[in-house]
Amino acid sequence: MKTDILKLLLQSHAVGDETSFRKAALQLAASESNAGHVRVADEIRSIIAQMPATSGAARGAPVVDIAAPRGDLADILEGGYRDERFRDIVLRDEIRALLERIIVENRSRGRLERFGVSPRRRLLFHGAPGCGKTLAAAVLAGEMGLPLMTVRFDALFSRFLGATAVHLRAIFAEMPRRPGVYFFDEFDAVAKARGDSQDVGEMNRVVTSFLQLVDADVSGSLLVAATNHVELLDRAVFRRFDVIVPFEHPDRAQLVDLFYLRLGAVGLSTDEAEHLADHVSGLSFADVARVCDDAVRTMALHDREQITEGDVIEALESLKGRELSLTR
Repeated sequence: MKTDILKLLLQSHAVGDETSFRKAALQLAASESNAGHVRVADEIRSIIAQMPATSGAARGAPVVDIAAPRGDLADILEGGYRDERFRDIVLRDEIRALLERIIVENRSRGRLERFGVSPRRRLLFHGAPGCGKTLAAAVLAGEMGLPLMTVRFDALFSRFLGATAVHLRAIFAEMPRRPGVYFFDEFDAVAKARGDSQDVGEMNRVVTSFLQLVDADVSGSLLVAATNHVELLDRAVFRRFDVIVPFEHPDRAQLVDLFYLRLGAVGLSTDEAEHLADHVSGLSFADVARVCDDAVRTMALHDREQITEGDVIEALESLKGRELSLTR
């Protein structure tokens, strides 16, 4: 993997392709961090930060994203570097501390392995829809400087007998070659409890294959699985994860933080965020984020630079109206 990165560095430098050069340098930093060389990785990122910004590839050279899967895996995985950081997500204090610890452990792999232990890198996220599971996976990838490799379930499952297990093996074979955060969303589709009377034998074989592949995996990549229906998972799956992280609906304090995170830059005050939090009790993070985006659209269409509480209330009423029409 590192040889491929160095080749791309030289190739992009030779043609003056600054965009590809920067991406290759970031991948090199991620590779060093994954190997436990945290200081070297930080020094590389510091050098990259001093590079002048570029608007595109020079002399018409094509931009090569080395995080993007190629070949047969291009149909199964969607990959790319992420810009999300902890500043972009609202989490309970204990969940934030846990994820920060996971990052520190994986950056300190070499130090841990000297004492015969490995960093925790298999995480199971569970909870109601819209409560931050997917965003948390993106934040992990962004903070670690690794690509987020999302499994496409529409391509993973095949009508041909045995092909799904083959696809899973291809994903796990890629994990040591291309370090990243490998994200299995809607994980209950892969790891549903065996013995379900409504499932054919093929699905039982898929679960068994997944368990065997996890047991054999010694890569440095993170494996993150997310599900809205943790009760459907095969019991043997839980033992394969190092950390099981619950994601719940936001409490009032988190709603205040989310309003200020999304709308503070356009003039929403903390007092207004406190007042608005009383109106959205029971909504998910995703619902509140959608309300905030709709409020900003209203502000922009009225040619204003500052958000008002009325903009948010209007967006909230619109959301409630749509939900009511769907339940009829």
